[in-house]
Amino acid sequence: MSLKILDCTLRDGGYYTNWDFNSKIVDAYILAMNELPIDYLEVGYRNKPSKEYMGKFGYTPVSVLKHLRNISTKKIAIMLNEKNTTPEDLNHLLLPIIGLVDMIRIAIDPQNIDRAIVLAKAIKTMGFEVGFNVMYMSKWAEMNGFLSKLKAIDKIADLFCMVDSFGGITPKEVKNLLKEVRKYTHVPVGFHGHDNLQLGLINSITAIDDGIDFIDATITGMGRGAGNLKMELLLTYLNKHHGLNVDFNVLGNIITTFTPLLEKYQWGTNLPYMLSGANNIPQKEVMDWVTNRVYSFNSIIRALDNRKNKMEEGHHHHHH
Repeated sequence: MSLKILDCTLRDGGYYTNWDFNSKIVDAYILAMNELPIDYLEVGYRNKPSKEYMGKFGYTPVSVLKHLRNISTKKIAIMLNEKNTTPEDLNHLLLPIIGLVDMIRIAIDPQNIDRAIVLAKAIKTMGFEVGFNVMYMSKWAEMNGFLSKLKAIDKIADLFCMVDSFGGITPKEVKNLLKEVRKYTHVPVGFHGHDNLQLGLINSITAIDDGIDFIDATITGMGRGAGNLKMELLLTYLNKHHGLNVDFNVLGNIITTFTPLLEKYQWGTNLPYMLSGANNIPQKEVMDWVTNRVYSFNSIIRALDNRKNKMEEGHHHHHH
């Protein structure tokens, strides 16, 4: 299979643990990944120091990366947030990790694609593979001129990943957007699916059937809000339908390692996440409501329903 699989459990799962992971869990995870048919591990963010508390994998210090590099046989990726990273920050953030990390992925709001291209060029000159993680794919169709800007990433990007930020995209939309993206760029394309409507798997299968180059997933689906496509589901499917070689004992053991975290934080979809996914409502806010035990389930549903009705009214005004 030419498909590359990227696991971003520590990076995306960090939204629940504040990027704190017990080092025993991390080591077990890396060693399990060595035995599984996964190509890239995205292990955290590199961020400038900030006032908010962030665990180790919010910064992914050099000492941690050296350790991971020593025990991992896979390619290692870290993520930068485009919105708070400038080319001037790269010496501080990236020079120390040359040789430890293979790919730098940049989380990008499509409105900032021009700025992201400047940042990516600078990263590329440092010798890293560069991935564009472009958010809000459900809104691209209505963003005039965004897709045609992708002509500029051809010589820069090693991966253009389409991110279903709200978890509301459908297989048909995946198909159409993949076709559109390929009109403008020749770089490998990826898909990062969220599971608000439990479409992460079918959206990924649709993309795979259309020859997509990369798929993102996480162990137990651990990730912001409703979480991601479950890596174990993807591997089981690919084992059955594409003959991918999977050691299910290793897979079972690493799921068991993450189960106490799942029981504690309870990621996965529920009615608030379903409503927010279906209506393109930002996940961060909904996650704050759902994980903050103060709000009753019903009050969250009411708030989302009001938000949805307001959005629809706003929409009707556009048409008149």
